[in-house]
Amino acid sequence: MSRRLLVTAALPYANGPIHIGHLVEHIQTDIWVRFQRLRGHRCIFICADDTHGTATMIRARQEGRSEEAVITDMNEQHRQDFAGFDISFDQYGTTHCPENEALCHVIWARLREADLVVEREVTQLYDPVVGTFLADRFVRGTCPKCGATDEYGDSCSVCGSTYAPTDLKDPRSTLSGATPEVRSSPHQFVRIEPLRPFLVDWTQGGGHLGTETANYLKGHFLGEELRDWDVS
Repeated sequence: MSRRLLVTAALPYANGPIHIGHLVEHIQTDIWVRFQRLRGHRCIFICADDTHGTATMIRARQEGRSEEAVITDMNEQHRQDFAGFDISFDQYGTTHCPENEALCHVIWARLREADLVVEREVTQLYDPVVGTFLADRFVRGTCPKCGATDEYGDSCSVCGSTYAPTDLKDPRSTLSGATPEVRSSPHQFVRIEPLRPFLVDWTQGGGHLGTETANYLKGHFLGEELRDWDVS
């Protein structure tokens, strides 16, 4: 019986060129898609550049360009690189496109209608020179766990610990070199715990996931209280 399949691969970040890791995964995915089509299945292969994140912002600042300019140039390079290896997408775009923005608005509206959005004050590091709150990649300092120096504000490359930017010792802004201030700002959170019945049903039944993945989620993610998701 013919199947309808929607396929994607990991989205490359828009802060740099395609590397061998991208190519290995996308070539494997392309082979699988072609095989499914040979079997008579309807198979749609889509992907895009992941354009939202501090890595893209950092590259844009380093080059003295806008984020949009970096995104546009990288997307063209990525398309050419994938085409050079005969990887064929039905659609390849970016997360910074009108279609994705419209879809995000729809999802956000439905989350609000379901009373799944709450607002809370969150403490963050603030650069008083540049006048902006600092994402984890815009802060460096000493790891609060092992004492390694010059580590990012979210994780330590030496001991592997993860932490909040406000936990970092001797923090400094990578934008100005200034010592950040601790300030609070309102953040939007999505409540995940009310969705537990749906998540348990979807991940543990219906054959949506492989056994190994389903068991991992049951023993870890679903085995404890589901924390609200900060989406600001």
